[in-house]
Amino acid sequence: MRMLLERQDRRDEEFRRQQAQRDDVFRRQQAQRDDEHNRQMRMLLERQDRRDEEFRRQQTERDQKLDAMLSNITSTLDNLTEQNIARRTQTMQLHNTGWLQGPPAFSIDDTSPSLRGKSRSKHSAGSFPQIKSTPSKAQVKAAAKKDAYYRQLFGDNEQLFKKRPLHSILGTLSEEVREKWMHYSNTNEDRRLLEQVVSQYRQRICELAASEGEINVGSEPYYQRNTGALFDAIRVVLEDNGVQPLLAWHDTHDSPLRNDRKPDGTLIELANASDSKDWRWVAAVVEIKDDKASENNKVARGQILEDFLDMARDQPRKNMLGLGITKHGKVTAYVSTCDSIDYAIVGKLPALDTNVSGEEYAMVRFIAVLLRYLDPRHSYVVSQTSGIFNDINLVELVPPPKQIVNMLSGSFREFRLKIADDKAFSGRRYYIHGMRTWLYHAQIYYATEAGKVERGDDVILKLQWHASDAREGDIHKKANSMSVPHIPQLVFAGDIEMEEHPGGWEVLVMHNAGASIKDHAIWSNFHNACVIVDAFAGFSHTLLAASAGDGSDFILHRDVSASNLLMHGKDHEPRVIDWGYGLVASAQNLNRTTGLPAIVGTAPYMSLRVLYGQFKRSVVDDLESLFLVLSYCLCKHYGKPDKDWYRRMWSGTLSTSNLLMERKDWLESLATYIAKMNLNSCPRELSELAVDMYMALFGSKEYSASDIINSEADPRCSYLTNAVWAEIFSKSLEIMELPHVKKLLRFAKDSERDSFAEVDMDED
Repeated sequence: MRMLLERQDRRDEEFRRQQAQRDDVFRRQQAQRDDEHNRQMRMLLERQDRRDEEFRRQQTERDQKLDAMLSNITSTLDNLTEQNIARRTQTMQLHNTGWLQGPPAFSIDDTSPSLRGKSRSKHSAGSFPQIKSTPSKAQVKAAAKKDAYYRQLFGDNEQLFKKRPLHSILGTLSEEVREKWMHYSNTNEDRRLLEQVVSQYRQRICELAASEGEINVGSEPYYQRNTGALFDAIRVVLEDNGVQPLLAWHDTHDSPLRNDRKPDGTLIELANASDSKDWRWVAAVVEIKDDKASENNKVARGQILEDFLDMARDQPRKNMLGLGITKHGKVTAYVSTCDSIDYAIVGKLPALDTNVSGEEYAMVRFIAVLLRYLDPRHSYVVSQTSGIFNDINLVELVPPPKQIVNMLSGSFREFRLKIADDKAFSGRRYYIHGMRTWLYHAQIYYATEAGKVERGDDVILKLQWHASDAREGDIHKKANSMSVPHIPQLVFAGDIEMEEHPGGWEVLVMHNAGASIKDHAIWSNFHNACVIVDAFAGFSHTLLAASAGDGSDFILHRDVSASNLLMHGKDHEPRVIDWGYGLVASAQNLNRTTGLPAIVGTAPYMSLRVLYGQFKRSVVDDLESLFLVLSYCLCKHYGKPDKDWYRRMWSGTLSTSNLLMERKDWLESLATYIAKMNLNSCPRELSELAVDMYMALFGSKEYSASDIINSEADPRCSYLTNAVWAEIFSKSLEIMELPHVKKLLRFAKDSERDSFAEVDMDED
C-alpha cells in the first residue's frame, strides 16, 4: 500500500510540475497576445489621430470660406438692429397682422437680433462634443425598413461592437449556459446526441428538398431552410432522449410580428410558443444572409440592432441575444448589454455532403446548449408571475438586507405592485445603449399586521438602467425634501442588484403623475389655452424653485422634455418627472466641477449652449428646453410646418452638430421662428406665451444668439431673473384666475436672487 501511495505521490508531483509548465507557457503566450493587441490599438489610435487632424485642416478651410460669406450677410443684418422696438410694441404689431389668431400670411420687419453673429463657433462642424452619459436620441423607427436604413443604424452604433471570446458572451447570458458550453460533448452520450442531430438534420433537408424542390446553394432561402432544419433536428433529438427543450424555433421571415417587422427567425419560450408574434416573448433573434454577405455585413448587423430595440421596447431586459448567419453559413453570436454589443464567431451550419468539421460541430453544440439550458427569461429585469409581468414584490427586485421603505410614513412595510397594463406607457425604451427607462401605471398593496392586504395609492413604477454613478432616487428625494412644487411624491427608490452591472439598475415608485403634456387630451379643446398657460407656469415654478434651492444646495433638471412634463387629474395639475440627469450643486460653491458629462438630455429639447458643448449650465438651459417643449406642442397640435423640417427638428435623427445648425436657422429671428411653425389656428394666449418666451430668451439687444453660444458663461444669467420670467405669465391673469401663475409670481416676488447662477460642468 505504501508503494502505491508513493507512486501516486510521484504521479501527483509530476502532474503539478507539468501543470506549472503549461501555466507558465500560457502566461507567456497571453502576455505576447496582450502586447500585440496593445500595439495594434496604438497603431489604430495613431491612424485615427492623423485622420482627425486632416479633417480639422479641411474644416478650417471650409470655415474660412463660410466666414467670408457670413460677413457679407452680417453687415446687412446689422443695419436692421436700428429698427428694434420694445417687446410689447412688436407683439401688438403681430396682433394687428392677425398671426396670433391665424396663419402668418404676411411679412414683418426683422426687428430681433440675428442668430448669425460675426464670430464663428469655436467648434468646427465635425468636432462637436458628443453625448456620453446618455444618447441624444432614440432610434427612430422608419416606415419602410430598407437596407440603407439598417446600414445607417449600424453606422451610428458601430463603435459599440466589441469582439469577445464566446465563453465570455455566454457567461453574460447565464453562468450555467457558459459552463454547459465549456463541458458539453465531453462524454460519449453528448457526442452520440450530436451525431444523431447531424443525421436527423440531413434527413430533414432531404425531405424538404423532395417536397419543396431544390434551392440554389449559398442563397438566403438555402440558409433559411437549413437553419430551420437544424433547430428542428435538435428539438427532435432532445425530445427522443427525454429532454424537453426550453425554447422553440419560429421561422418568421414571412410571418411578421405585431409591429410588422420580420426577423428571419426567433426563439420563443416553449410554454408560450402559441403567442409567437409578441416581441416580449422573444428570447433570441436570427438574421440570415446569402454568400455575398460577410460576417460583418452592415445590413445584417443593423437588422439585429433593430431586433434588439423591439425586444426591449416593452420588456425590460439586462441583455439580448441575436445570431447572424452570413457567407458560407458562418454563424456569429451577438449579445446586447447596456453599454456594448459583444460578438463572437460560433461556427458554421453543417454541410450536406462532407464529413462534419469542427466548426460545424461547434454550431450544433451551441444551438443544443441554447435550446436545452438557456432560460427564456434569463434577461428579464423583473420576475414574472402571469402575462409578461403584472405582480411584483419589490423584495424580489431589491433583495435583503435592503428594506422596503414607505417614505410617506417613514415606516417599514412590505408591499406589492399590481401593474395596470403589462405594457410600459412611457420611457426611454427605443435606445441601443445609454439610459433606458420603462414607466408603468400600477396600484400599490400593503401587507397589514392582521395578515390582510390593504390597497394604497395609484403609483408609477419606473425601471431604468443608467451609466453614471448618480441615482435618480437620491435627486428626487432631495427635491421632495426641498419642497420643490409639482414633483410627484417618491414612495420607494432602490437599486436592483445584478452581478453584471452592480447598482446600474434602479427601481422607483412614485405617486401617479398623469399623462405627458405632448399627448394630453387638453389640446383638443380650444378653450383650455389658459389652463395650458397655467401648466407651463407650474413647470417654470418647479425649475426655478429647484434652482433656487434650500440655502445649501440647488438642483438643475438638465433633461426637460415633452415626455417629462405631465398633467394630472381633473384640475390638470402640472408634474415634472425624470430627475435622473439632475444635478445637485452646492449653493456655496457655484463654480465647482463635477465628473458628470455636460451634454445630457433629449436632443430636440437641448438648449443651444448644451448642443454646442458648453460646460457651464444654469436654469436658463432648462427654461430654454421648456420653451422648446411649448414650441413642439404648438407645432404638433396647431401647426402645419414643412414635414421634412418637422422631422429634422423633433424626431431626434440629426447629430448634435447638425441639429445646432438647424436650430440656429429656425431661431434666427422672431419672424423665422413664427414662419417655420406655420400655426393655423393657435389660441391667442398660447401664441403670446411662445412669443414672450422667445423674446425673453433671444430678444436681447445687447447679446445675439452667437454671443450666447460662444460665451464661456451664459450672458442671460445676468438679466433673466425669476421676476422677468414670471412676468411672461402675468398677462394671462387678465383673462381668468390661474392658480399656478399666481404661485409663480408670489415665488418670484419672495425670491432674493437677482440673477441665475451657473455650474461648471467640466468633463473628466
